[in-house]
Amino acid sequence: MKGIDELEFLPGGRTKAGRKGFTLGSMALLAAVLLTALALGLQLARQNATQPTRGPAPDFSLGLLNGGDLKLSDLRGQVVLINFWASWCPPCRVEAPDLQALYADYREAGFTIIGVNMLESSPQKARAFIDEFGITYPNGEDREQRVTKLYRVQGPPESFLIDQRGRVRRFYYGSVNYDGLSAAIEDLLAETA
Repeated sequence: MKGIDELEFLPGGRTKAGRKGFTLGSMALLAAVLLTALALGLQLARQNATQPTRGPAPDFSLGLLNGGDLKLSDLRGQVVLINFWASWCPPCRVEAPDLQALYADYREAGFTIIGVNMLESSPQKARAFIDEFGITYPNGEDREQRVTKLYRVQGPPESFLIDQRGRVRRFYYGSVNYDGLSAAIEDLLAETA
């Protein structure tokens, strides 16, 4: 029976040739795995580092589903929630009633929502979603993914809360709810522009 230090699969164990240590092939495999992990980690870090979670909100113009265009910078002086969504997204369906309620409750105080429909197969599906949930805040379809890329959105739903000066103050990954957003909206509305 072999001793534990003689097992071939353990680092430092004996190889078939009787040598101790890693084989050239196992060292190459280990180096490849480590380099791949490092490359993926750097890529993810770069993506997250460039997502606008603080600082000036990138400006954009969006064609609205009901006609016309909306430009983010035209809303300066208001608190704005940019919400990226898709009709096929279950968490988007969960948050839709809360977003509409927030818009109805805080619109007169200087709050608005911009819905950015993304990754949709047709404008009809986006409109059906809006009708189903009785959504009255502005919504546009980002067919070419310009706004989605500008904000480096990974997938719906994601939301960005913008203050009156046009700065991203909060980032929400995943669905949001009324209670979680209302306090943040009230805090920003209380600030002077």
